[in-house]
Order: sequence, then structure tokens, then C-alpha cells
Amino acid sequence: MSQKNSRYLQIIAYAMIAAIFIFVMGITRNCGRIQSAPIEGFSGGDTLDIAFLYVPGSYYLYQDSLSGINREVAMQFSRETNVPIKEWTISDPAEGMAKLESGAFDIVASLPLDNYIKNRFNVSESVFLDRLVLVQLVDSVTGVKPVNSSLDLNGKRVYVTSGSSALQRMKNLAEEIGGNIEIEEVPEHSDELLTLKVANGSIPLAVVNERVAKKVSESYPNLNYDNSVSFTQFQVWVFNPSDSIPSQKFNNWFDQFRTTDEYRSLINNF
Repeated sequence: MSQKNSRYLQIIAYAMIAAIFIFVMGITRNCGRIQSAPIEGFSGGDTLDIAFLYVPGSYYLYQDSLSGINREVAMQFSRETNVPIKEWTISDPAEGMAKLESGAFDIVASLPLDNYIKNRFNVSESVFLDRLVLVQLVDSVTGVKPVNSSLDLNGKRVYVTSGSSALQRMKNLAEEIGGNIEIEEVPEHSDELLTLKVANGSIPLAVVNERVAKKVSESYPNLNYDNSVSFTQFQVWVFNPSDSIPSQKFNNWFDQFRTTDEYRSLINNF
């Protein structure tokens, strides 16, 4: 090969490496903008800082636009009450609650209601319903799935999001079946990310919210979420415990809004 051709191929290689680097950096910035926990807050004044849990169906990016039940409810609340809001995005429920207690946020939207949340924070009425399901892969040839009932979880390893209600639910379920479920609590992971890891075979089993599993399964037909591991859960907005005014204002407004056709259409569409 001539020196000229060698030099030409070298230039092409450098250009390709540079292009790949720029592409990866662009993805990283975009993912960080949507899914990373914020480091700010404390907007002050009349502005409500709302931290949205990034979950398909509730709050997510769709075709370059933010959408979801929680976001649509927040936008309608702001319009009808003239209360300015500032949006933040979180992926870790535990961090969201910590920032709520510190006063960085006024609201976290939304979390499944349990005794821990009910006893520690001000909460809204149920904004929508959900439940916990087990996600797993079905064999594409035989149609067989590893787990058919809760009893099959004995001796299995199940992944849950750190700080989620799934952790306590799986502990309770282990006692109910009288077996041993290896529960792997994963920090800094959203339900969506756990579901995607099951879908691509990185982990075998995970427990997530049904709405998340349903959305992800649209792109992964072998993903199964038929096994429910909880009763229906009330998804609520959680408020700063030291300030009751935002929760009162939202609940008064929401009592009226949830009787409207607009709200019913919103729930049905997501």
C-alpha cells in the first residue's frame, strides 16, 4: 500500500472516531437531561418545584416532547389555578423523598401509596391506579416462562428499584410462600431501566409497576408481565411535609378535575 493511500485511510479512521465520539456525547447529554436526578430546586416564591419520576405513561419523553399522566395533570393544575411550576426529573424514588424532606422540592409525582409515605408526608388523593408485576422473558420457541406463580419464585433472584415499594412487597411475599426469594435492590435504577434489562436478557426477573411493563412490552414482544405480585396500588402525589398549603390547594382542585371527561380521557389514553 502506498504512503499516500495509507495516509488517506488514516484520515478516514480519525474522522470516524470523531463522529462516533460526538454521537455518544450527544446521547449522554440527552439521557442526562431527561433521566438524571437534578441538583437544584428551591425556586422559592409562588413557584412549585415538582419532581417527576421518569416512568413511561406517567412522565416520559415521546417524540421529543414530554408527556404522561402526571405531566398533563400538572400542566392543567397550573393553568387552572395560575400557580407557576418548575419541572425536575428524577429516576430514584428514595432520592426524590430525601430532597422533598430537605425542601428542595415541593412535590414528587408520583409514588405508590404505602404506610411509610402516608405516615411521613402529605399526600394527594389517588391520581391513577397501578400495581406491581413480575417481568420475565418468554421462550420465543416454546412459549415457556420461568415463573408461572408466586411459588415458583422460591430460590429465584428478583431485582427491584432501590427505595421502591417493590422491596417490602417482595419481602412480604417471601414470608407468604414460606420460601426464600433473593431480592436484589438496585440503586439509581428506574423501573423502566430494570424492565429493559430483563427484556435484553441482562437480568432474569424484576418487579416493576404494570404501566411501565406494558409500555416496554410494546417494543419487546417476548417480555411477559402477566404475574401480578400486589393488589392495585394508589399512585399519589407526595408533598413537602413542612408545608401543607400546596397539598391542600392541589387536593381541592383535583377533587373537581377527576370528575371531568378530560381526566377520564387522560387516564384511558395512558
